[in-house]
Amino acid sequence: MPPSYCPHCGTAAPEGARFCMKCGREQPTAAGAGDPVPPALPPMAPPPGHAHRPTPPGYAPPPGYAPVRPSPAGEFLGRAMRGDWAGSLKAAAWPTGLILALAVALAIPSYGQGDDVVVGWSDRLRIALAMLLQAFGGGFEVRAAGPGSPYGSGSDGSGGSDAFGSGYGTTGQAGATLSLVPLTVTVLWVGALLLASRAARKQGGGMEAAVRISALVTGAILVLGLFAQPDIAGVSVSSSPLLAALGALVLSLLVTGGVLQQDAAAQWLAQRPAAHAVVRATGTAVRALGAVVALCALIGFIAYADVDGVDGTAMLLALPMLPNIGLAVLGVSWGAPVEYDVRGEFGWFGSGMEHGGFGLSELGDAVNGWAVTGAVLTGVVCALYAGVSAARRSVDRREQAIAGGLFLGLYLLLTGLSGVSAELAGDVAGVGGQGMAEIAPSVPDALLFGLLWVGGAVLVAPHLLRLVGRPAGTTAPAPGWGPGTQPQPPAWNPPAQTPPTTVPTATPQPTPYPPYDPRTVHLGPAAATTAAAATAARRRPVVVWSVTLVAAVVLGGGVTAGVLFLKSDKSDDQQPPAAAAEDDKPAASGSSDSAPPEADPTPSPTSVPTTSPTASATAPPAAPTVPGGYRMVSDSAGFSFAVPVQWDRESEKNHQITYAGSTGRAELKVGVIRNAPYTSYENFRNLERIADANQKNYRRLQLGANTFQGLQGAIWEYTYEDKQSGETIHAIDQSYIADDGTEYAIYTTERDRYWSDARQIFDTALSTWMLNDLD
Repeated sequence: MPPSYCPHCGTAAPEGARFCMKCGREQPTAAGAGDPVPPALPPMAPPPGHAHRPTPPGYAPPPGYAPVRPSPAGEFLGRAMRGDWAGSLKAAAWPTGLILALAVALAIPSYGQGDDVVVGWSDRLRIALAMLLQAFGGGFEVRAAGPGSPYGSGSDGSGGSDAFGSGYGTTGQAGATLSLVPLTVTVLWVGALLLASRAARKQGGGMEAAVRISALVTGAILVLGLFAQPDIAGVSVSSSPLLAALGALVLSLLVTGGVLQQDAAAQWLAQRPAAHAVVRATGTAVRALGAVVALCALIGFIAYADVDGVDGTAMLLALPMLPNIGLAVLGVSWGAPVEYDVRGEFGWFGSGMEHGGFGLSELGDAVNGWAVTGAVLTGVVCALYAGVSAARRSVDRREQAIAGGLFLGLYLLLTGLSGVSAELAGDVAGVGGQGMAEIAPSVPDALLFGLLWVGGAVLVAPHLLRLVGRPAGTTAPAPGWGPGTQPQPPAWNPPAQTPPTTVPTATPQPTPYPPYDPRTVHLGPAAATTAAAATAARRRPVVVWSVTLVAAVVLGGGVTAGVLFLKSDKSDDQQPPAAAAEDDKPAASGSSDSAPPEADPTPSPTSVPTTSPTASATAPPAAPTVPGGYRMVSDSAGFSFAVPVQWDRESEKNHQITYAGSTGRAELKVGVIRNAPYTSYENFRNLERIADANQKNYRRLQLGANTFQGLQGAIWEYTYEDKQSGETIHAIDQSYIADDGTEYAIYTTERDRYWSDARQIFDTALSTWMLNDLD
């Protein structure tokens, strides 16, 4: 007897079984003679979980039933997830490895820490990564926890000078935020991603591969951003990893999608000539802007390398900002200044609100008229190169205008991203203040002058090309149509007046030619013989314009850089010894048993002779004699010295104590830093870089290591020009570290015309200086 099957689920049932062993339903039995026939069961849908099982015998799915299919987006993501992850990982390794290599290079220098390294290599690597990730939109924020941190409490190590503000820091929470887009990193990262995408395209990758590569690249940036958040001695650094990952995701999708979908995009553009012209104009604008910014970056980097005090470390830090520098140089060459805006109180810039700029006029004042000539010549070369590129690569005037407009738009976009801004609250790592500072090219001026330069170049360039015998794209003949080539397009003749019957039957009929489109090459039967000549003819302009670009670099960049190199040198070794000793004189002291100054003081690392008594080793006087008109003061900070009788203790702020009179500008400031983590000479060298960069007409008179009362110290004397009054300010600072590790810095400043009186006060303070035993 053949086996029976359950009509509900199709499972074989044993003979005589009343219920199905699979679904549990009652099985029908064969109707015997005289037995009532059971009613037929209605058709039922298959139970859940059996949608994809083979249809049992005698079962048909209900009408309208169909298996559920995923959405197109789901199918696309499924293909992307099931794709070649190994190849995508190799492609993502290119841009990720580039970021790591740049971070390692930036982390190698110790940045002036000397033998006492506080920020180790691993911490410097994480800080470098945080700086580099700003190329994708990440942030850089520093927070210090006040007195628990040697950096949060702030210490610039000097008695606080007007050259860099009053700043020994504040207690409590302090923070700083830096906004900077290192465009060099962005450009190199996009270039590495382009190479990786082209390699994936050769392997047949499509948009699914672009999604995989972008996902891996974004994940790598997120991991690096989470790693780039060190906590060093109470100072924490935040890199905003989520913002950096989001920016990397957008950039990677645009780049990889554009490369891997290039064939599909080409087919789409072939049917849309207007869109094709815009894409071609975009390529022309990008090429021209890249060449122009590279030229200006070279000029700016050479000029920056010539600035006094710029060493190899400073030049290394400038490399990630080369396009930023190039955009600033291009703006200045076209007349758009680099502006700075300060609001609040900054140790580097002073206090209050200040706004200014650096343009062609300031360049002439800082260097000379030849520098202005070189800058304007650089602007002419850049504008003409942009106009000539648009004329050579465009097919008509409309496309030239589009290329010029896109060039200007990209220039303005990058100019808006190239600035640097900082916000400070308190004192972090010796940089103190409360407010905001910004240095950036002027975008409105860049728009105005860019319209004039780029618009004029686009209008003039086609006529210049005709003058030199290099026609623009609108006048270039189609390859294969010229003298000596066949077939020639038939000349059009007016209809003859003779009857049609007079035309010989042997005359060949004119061959219809398609209308000439300069974007499409129409070749006749002689294409095989003329293609090579046409290719060679196209290569010649490439060689000519390559030579032209090199000449532009030599002419525009060489003139500017050469003039900047020939400017008056402010290096340390060229300071005449007479300037260092110009105001030196014996210290005012009425004591006859004071130790005389040594004739051969300790040589300074800068080889600047320190011949003044303040730079000599003197034994601490047992009981200093106070000159007439002075009185001894004993300060609660642990020191005593003589000041004029009219002077009093005025204030104590940020570890800095000020003594001054009721009139005049002269004052004595004493800085007191416990457990100073540096030598006095190293600290003065770091502070001089800040003063040289931010003070007008800064001039060093002397800077060197010395001994003060038998202890290691340093002296620093200099002048600068007051930004408001224009007067020359004279300053001198003597610093040394006591036996308990406390640094004392005695500092005075006065207008140069009254310097003799201020110097006498300073020398008297040093000759009567004593430490009090407060224990």
